[in-house]
Amino acid sequence: MRALLIVSLILFSVAGITFAQEKAQMAPDKGPQILQAVGEKSAELGPSRYPEFSGYQSDNPTCGEYLKKKFNESAIIGDVSQEGMSLAPLWVKSKYRRDANAPAAGKKAEYVLVPGLTYTYDVPAAYRKTANLLITWTVRVEGYKTDPYMIWPNLCNVWHGTSLQHFSGGEAKTALFVNGEQKGEEIIMTIPDGGVTSSYQPSDPTHTGSFLLTAESFANGELPETVKIEIKWYNDTCMKLVSPAGMRNLIITVVPIERTTE
Repeated sequence: MRALLIVSLILFSVAGITFAQEKAQMAPDKGPQILQAVGEKSAELGPSRYPEFSGYQSDNPTCGEYLKKKFNESAIIGDVSQEGMSLAPLWVKSKYRRDANAPAAGKKAEYVLVPGLTYTYDVPAAYRKTANLLITWTVRVEGYKTDPYMIWPNLCNVWHGTSLQHFSGGEAKTALFVNGEQKGEEIIMTIPDGGVTSSYQPSDPTHTGSFLLTAESFANGELPETVKIEIKWYNDTCMKLVSPAGMRNLIITVVPIERTTE
């Protein structure tokens, strides 16, 4: 009888330990997954602003002084700048242009896809409430001045002479978009001054961002069936942005969360 009692106690203890371990946690079905996209080709993003018109010699000093004056956003009527064109957005027209009905030099700047940095992930049903996606991206961004702008006829009605154009620095931005919606804050990097010469060497132009995407990142409290991840960039400078081939990537680490059971 005493032996039977001891055996019963041992079996009860083993069962209790097993139950406690199972209650504490159940291992996830799979370990972390690493997904990656790489920009294999060189990518460019054109300027969104005119340069600084810092000097001139011409037969039209009135328009020359107008170009030199710093752009004032509050002095736009329609799509025409009434007060200065230096660093004006390319969608803004000069009040001295020859053909007022001609299109502007460019469109309003917006976020566009960084070529190569997109990934579509089909989320397993078991992961939609029990997984995190750590998204990181690195983009090398270099700024280069463009060819000088022709003054006549697009900026001044009549112009004969020389225009000095200064390609000053500005901001380049990247941001994460998930299923078309921006997530997290934009990452901002200052592009150094491009100067007025043809020689330019960038300084530490690495652009890095990260975001932890969880079930709580969505209104319904779970990850969608399909997650389309995109890194987009925005050029708020008068220079051309270049990301060299093979010097940008997008890494997605899928981390299943260990589940507890009662």
